[in-house]
Amino acid sequence: MIKMLILGLTGQCNFACKYCYAHEHPAETMTKDTAIAAVDMAAADGQAFVLQFSGGEPLLNIDVIAEVIRYVKENGLPAIMQVQTNASLITRETAAILRAGQVGVGISLDGRPDINDKQRCLTDGQGTCRQILKGAGQLAAQGVATGITCVVTAENAASLRGVVEMAYYLGNVRRIGFDILRAQGKGGGMEPPSSSAVWQGVREAYETAEVLAGQTGRTMLFSQLERVEMLSADRMPGFAHCHAMNGEAAFVDACGGIYACSSLAGNQDFYLGHVRTGLDKGKLQKVAALIQDGMSFCLKCPSFSLCGGACFARWYGANCGSQGYDVECALKQVSIEWYLEHHEQRRQDREGCIAACRC
Repeated sequence: MIKMLILGLTGQCNFACKYCYAHEHPAETMTKDTAIAAVDMAAADGQAFVLQFSGGEPLLNIDVIAEVIRYVKENGLPAIMQVQTNASLITRETAAILRAGQVGVGISLDGRPDINDKQRCLTDGQGTCRQILKGAGQLAAQGVATGITCVVTAENAASLRGVVEMAYYLGNVRRIGFDILRAQGKGGGMEPPSSSAVWQGVREAYETAEVLAGQTGRTMLFSQLERVEMLSADRMPGFAHCHAMNGEAAFVDACGGIYACSSLAGNQDFYLGHVRTGLDKGKLQKVAALIQDGMSFCLKCPSFSLCGGACFARWYGANCGSQGYDVECALKQVSIEWYLEHHEQRRQDREGCIAACRC
């Protein structure tokens, strides 16, 4: 059963981000037939699944996105559609297509313009923030709420509060997720952030969101804190985020090749078949076992119950051996710390309110 289907609609991109993990994905453009075959594969058992449009820059293939949206709607398929985009190609027409298709939109943005433009560049080296904000404005004009994904590197780890400030500036951002630099593709040539910088930067981001929420009345959600809350309430098991570990993920590249994870596309150790011939169940089980074995050290960590396990692709790319990727561990630990502090404060506030009412 596939719970996460990612369509690599094209390996091409109009940006030249310094850390792009998809840099070596096939440059071809996915055809409608390949996309529909992949969707049929995921929908075969009738269970709900996430369908994410990815790339390169997926909006370079907006025609196929529109065709897939139409196919999903006309056939009543249980697909939860999402797109991760640099937003620069979003026009009024594109925003209308995404809104009508009920496609969740995630925008890639790494901070204030001066910070973002150091690592998210055009092919000529110029910054991209102006283009990103223009596209985000088109979404806001159509009433489309978005999320922001911020890639955390040594370049921006100390300035993550700026991501929060930009989210509030845009006005239609509801959630922020921090994505630690991956060593695949161009990311292998970049310096990862230090654990201490991630810890401090993320905590400052949470603090900034708390202040701005008080000033604006709008609460910003964070993917990392939401995960801790769900784990704390036993609403998700450990490693539930890693569909590849559970044999429930499929990344389909532009040529129809199926891999266990988008970050591992092109690596034959994680090749699972082709949309024309279907998933190879034997390879699926082998890869799932490989991931489970690789991440077994997480199960021994005292923080596992609120961490939920690390990302295999980041750990694998960082070549950490039998140890965790300390930078990702810092992201998880500071989020757990923040959640526990504020959960306890909310509990005390509730008890104080109850005591006051009794008086």
